[in-house]
Amino acid sequence: MYDDEGEYIGKGPTGYYELAEVVSEVAKELREQQVISNTFKKKLPIIVHDLEYSWFMIELTKEANPGGEADIFLAFYEENF
Repeated sequence: MYDDEGEYIGKGPTGYYELAEVVSEVAKELREQQVISNTFKKKLPIIVHDLEYSWFMIELTKEANPGGEADIFLAFYEENF
């Protein structure tokens, strides 16, 4: 599914979006339980992606990083894609 400008607006094969949602939820839970910061001794972004950065991968990356940890990546993405 593509819009009039050729941008992908679908959610991939059956179950793909739902699996990506689970990945984002697990990432967010790891962040909330401080597993990431305690393991690496700093806050790191969690980037949810596949071979392309579809619209929903960007949304799921935002959800996985509610404290703004991925803001630099997201700003770069917005400026370049």
